[in-house]
Amino acid sequence: MGQIAAPYGFRIVKLLGDLPFSGGMHTFPLNANVGAFFFGDPVGLSGGAPTPLAGQPSAAVSVTSPIGIFMGAEYIDPVRGFVNSQSLQANVLIAGLKSVKVKIADAPDVIMQIQANGSVTADKVGMNAALIIGTGNAATGNSTFALDSASVAVTATLALKIYDFVYNAAPSPGASSMPGDPFTDVLVQWNANIHRYNLGGGL
Repeated sequence: MGQIAAPYGFRIVKLLGDLPFSGGMHTFPLNANVGAFFFGDPVGLSGGAPTPLAGQPSAAVSVTSPIGIFMGAEYIDPVRGFVNSQSLQANVLIAGLKSVKVKIADAPDVIMQIQANGSVTADKVGMNAALIIGTGNAATGNSTFALDSASVAVTATLALKIYDFVYNAAPSPGASSMPGDPFTDVLVQWNANIHRYNLGGGL
């Protein structure tokens, strides 16, 4: 819905080349207390542990080099038992959760849908853009990351490359999605040398 400002982070759509996405995810054990994760958040890696992406990704290897998109978590709760969840609170080990694992769609060549915080027009396909870092929606468990419409440029170091747009006719008033909408739904991929698996250096 490009008519309404409602950022939702990243939604995996397909693989580059219009290949179908199988839903494949890599499961990482969480062995450190870190910040909260929300469905659709990009995820970094620090000391072998997934960590919420709290800064702008760049071509330099760092904890802000994304390894993928957070798709949910599983853990053992001392009261509720085994839990599958689409979000994960901060400092879960302090909270007493056990066997915490986070599920990450980590293929570097995924095509993702994200909402911009403003209008992005059709002539911007192939250009690059920065992220607006989200803090998450605790009520829904969803990410609030967005594409920064003001940053769209040819700058090589920006995190995202615009691949296409979402084209949806309106099933109800205000529910359409087209290029140039006030809050455009954009299809993107990670720009070259942004995804951790495409970087030569380790961390």
